[in-house]
Amino acid sequence: MQIDNEMYQIHGHEWWSEGASFDVLCLRYCMNPVRYAYFRRKIEKLPLPGRTLLDVGCGGGFLAEEFARDGFAVTGIDPATRSLEAARKHAADNNLDIDYREGKGEALPFPDASFDVVACCDVLEHVDDLSLVIREVARTLKPGGVFFYDTVNRTWFSKLAVIKLSQEWNFTRWCKPNSHVWEKFIKPAELLAFLNRNGLTNQELRGISSRKNPLALLASLRAVKKGKLNHRAIGPSFDLCETEDLRVSYMGYAIKSPRV
Repeated sequence: MQIDNEMYQIHGHEWWSEGASFDVLCLRYCMNPVRYAYFRRKIEKLPLPGRTLLDVGCGGGFLAEEFARDGFAVTGIDPATRSLEAARKHAADNNLDIDYREGKGEALPFPDASFDVVACCDVLEHVDDLSLVIREVARTLKPGGVFFYDTVNRTWFSKLAVIKLSQEWNFTRWCKPNSHVWEKFIKPAELLAFLNRNGLTNQELRGISSRKNPLALLASLRAVKKGKLNHRAIGPSFDLCETEDLRVSYMGYAIKSPRV
C-alpha cells in the first residue's frame, strides 16, 4: 500500500491555521510539546559540539521554531514546497531566522559533518528508503553530534490506534486514508540496527502516550469527529506525555562516534 505524502503539498498552507485538519492540530498541540520538552531536557545536559541544527522533514516548522527560539542556527528541509512557504511566512512573522530549503532526507544537499544536531520527527515512517535517510543523517552530523528522532512502532497496538481508529473506522477516523501505512512503521530494534551501522550510538528510548483511559480517548475522538473539539481543547483532551510505553509512538536520541 502506498503512503500518501502528497497531502503535505496539497494542504501545506494549513500548518499554522487554527482551522487546520485535526492531524495537523494534534501534531502541533499534542505531539510537539511532549517531544520538544524531552529534546530540550537532553540538550541541557549534552556536550554539543556547537549550535547548528538540521530539521529533516520540517513541514511547517513546528519543531524548527522551537529550536530556533532556544538559540540554534536552524536549517529546515522538506520536499513539500507549500509546507515550506507556510514555514517561511510564520518564521518571518515571528522574527525567527530559519533557513528553509526544498529537499529529501534520502539526499541531503549538505557537505559531510555540517551540523551539530539533526532532528527528524514524524518523518521516518513516511520515507522511501529508511536506510538511506539514516545514512544521510549520519553523514551530515559532526563527530560527537546528536540525532533526535521520533517515529511509530509497528505493533498490533499501533495498528489499532493509528490505522484502524484514526484512518479506517467511520466511527472514529480523523485522518485521510493512507496518511500512515502500518507496514512502514519501525520497530525500535530495526531503527537501532540502522543507527549502529552508520556510527550512531543510541542513548535512550522513550514512549509518547496518553494519561487518559481508553474510554476517555474514544470520547475525545468522537468529539473531534463531530466537530465539537476546538484547537484550544485538543492538548488537554488527549493529554499526551512522555512514558515508558513504546507500543505506539517512541522517541530517542543517538550520538555520532567522535571517530567516524
